[in-house]
Amino acid sequence: VENQDRVPKKGPVIFAANHPNTMMDPLIVAASCGRRVSFLAKSTLFLNSMASRLLSMIGIIPVYRKSDAKDDMHRNEEMFSATYRHLERNHGLLIFPEGASTPERIIHKIKTGAARIGLGAEEKNDFLLNVQIVPAGINYSASTKFRSDVHCRFGRPIKLMDYKEKYQKDNWLAVEEVTNQIRKALEKLTTTVSDKADEDILKSLESIYKKELTVNLGMDKKSKSDDFNISKGIIKALEWFSKNKPKWTLDMKQSIYSYINMLDRLNIRDEFLSTGQSKITFFRRIQSWLFLIIGFPVFVYGVIINYLPYKISGHLAVWAVKGNIADISSKKMLIGLGFFVFWYSLLLLLFHSTSFELIWTILFFATFIPAGNFSLYYFRKAKNYQQHIRFLTIFYQKRILLYELIEKRLSIINELNRAKDDYFAQLDKNDNN
Repeated sequence: VENQDRVPKKGPVIFAANHPNTMMDPLIVAASCGRRVSFLAKSTLFLNSMASRLLSMIGIIPVYRKSDAKDDMHRNEEMFSATYRHLERNHGLLIFPEGASTPERIIHKIKTGAARIGLGAEEKNDFLLNVQIVPAGINYSASTKFRSDVHCRFGRPIKLMDYKEKYQKDNWLAVEEVTNQIRKALEKLTTTVSDKADEDILKSLESIYKKELTVNLGMDKKSKSDDFNISKGIIKALEWFSKNKPKWTLDMKQSIYSYINMLDRLNIRDEFLSTGQSKITFFRRIQSWLFLIIGFPVFVYGVIINYLPYKISGHLAVWAVKGNIADISSKKMLIGLGFFVFWYSLLLLLFHSTSFELIWTILFFATFIPAGNFSLYYFRKAKNYQQHIRFLTIFYQKRILLYELIEKRLSIINELNRAKDDYFAQLDKNDNN
């Protein structure tokens, strides 16, 4: 979490965030902001009276969208009234102004809802509420993957009382201006690109050049803030070169894609060709082997306990999203929660029926989650070691091809370093002017 001090400690506040992950985004903002917040959610979640009561109890307010509930659009008056009441009670609201969740690294068109709600509440109370809109940028290392890293960054509050005169003269113009401020803030707070076509090259640049750049600039590889700033710098540089040196940019993209394709064909990762990649010493190799041998029984135990619900939940989630990849991690979480509870209960019943001692059943249950976590960790370590073995195999069997690949990577890195120097020189020149 970064810039949490920008969140007002009291008073009515609207959090306006980007929306790369359907279920995790509201939880992340709510856990990070230090305020109690209510959410706006699409009306289709309110499937029946029981769901409606439950969602209303936890502070979720339905929004009736034309695409979901064309005949209920008039009920949005109830939504506006509910949000006004929340703000009048000095509560917080969380709104995703893009209107829909998408894992793409791009800010889609910002809808006017957040601005209309905030300014509408101010108008209703003679602009004495002091409603503030706090932009929140959510950045995942991989928004659709389980246990990926996330960085939440809050922007400077937009004080709606500053728009009183504009709103009274032309309310729609004021709404558009506030909406535009939200869009600009979210673009600054997220590692998103302005052109969707640049998404793939950004991912490749981060894979190849990010660690090199972090070391060259003396930044902390473990710092989420530094990681964000590096990605943001790469995006700005990419946009500058696309605009000012399109031919060079196109050639560089082709070189990088060619290199990535060669990596994919050989089934090795870029990090094994990096000059900063640490060597595997004999001692480290022994350590790895000991870990793999000693940890294998625990790995097998964790797989026996957790594999079936883990895989079934994943397959059911893929089927349930019907191509909408933005929902996949949320579906995995919901389906997995239900399936794991059922599976764990079944295992405990079977175990208790044979052991009869409650203490042994409790101890057995206490191993479930740690064993599952260890199995995931063991699997990643084994995959990583397998990559090392594969790299050595290619080195001995296809040495010429590997040297060609290393030379190609070195050529790309050198060209990117020259581009970095040119870009920084241009920035200095602009600052001096």
